[in-house]
Amino acid sequence: MVRVGMGLIKNEHGVYHVRRKVPKHLEQATATVMGVSKQRVSWLKETLGTKDEKQARVRAKPVMMKFDGILAKAEARLVEHPLRNELTEAEIKRIADYFYAYELCEDEELRAGGVGDDPLFADIHRQLTEEGIEFESPFKIEKNGSGLSDRMMYKIEETVSIVLPPLKQALARGNIEFIRFELNELLQVFRINLDPNCLDYRKLALAVMRAWARALEDVLARHRGEPIESPTLLEPDTDAPLSGCGLRAAYEGWLKIQPRKEYAGRVRSRNRPLHRASW
Repeated sequence: MVRVGMGLIKNEHGVYHVRRKVPKHLEQATATVMGVSKQRVSWLKETLGTKDEKQARVRAKPVMMKFDGILAKAEARLVEHPLRNELTEAEIKRIADYFYAYELCEDEELRAGGVGDDPLFADIHRQLTEEGIEFESPFKIEKNGSGLSDRMMYKIEETVSIVLPPLKQALARGNIEFIRFELNELLQVFRINLDPNCLDYRKLALAVMRAWARALEDVLARHRGEPIESPTLLEPDTDAPLSGCGLRAAYEGWLKIQPRKEYAGRVRSRNRPLHRASW
């Protein structure tokens, strides 16, 4: 890297980037504001996509303004939610119970919808059929209202079989790295700024891992036809039940305070592998 000016650098290919050092006390809050899986962000960096210095200086200004905004939000978050290094046993239990309830409610919502097949599979199946293209699939298309199709049932069971064994192995070893991404998301939902190096962070991580394992085992039990009830899903800061079990209802209260990206896609992005294509 070659420094050209304050925050402006050029990489080995001659492309300009903007870089800003994050103050040490804001590194954790910055990671939270940016919604990344890392515990801390030490540097803010963005490519300017040009090798021309004059053009780079013009493009750098809005990027630097964006960096200013990120750091300002991180500073505000630190003031609003001071760093904690302890949790009560009640807080640990409530967060773990919330995650357990969320997982089961999400599964129940899928089953209660009575949707035969996921739209993408059904659409591809339809297009191939209309074009007269021959293909083989172990799964047939089922209509809405007929319950989950064989393919959807297979996908749910496959997901659990992929996640549950390594989760249990991580739990046996006390390896909290397995749950760190989900845990950081939960702490944001509960608006708790917990030091990841403190003992209670680890206690909470293990409690959430146990809750996740129980939830996955109960999903498998539902697959066998066992009548597993979903617990009432409560908003993080109240004792009132949510109006529904879906993702939007679960996070509605928090989203009003701090808009963020959808949780569902990201919560599985690290620890839950994508389904193998099954045609």
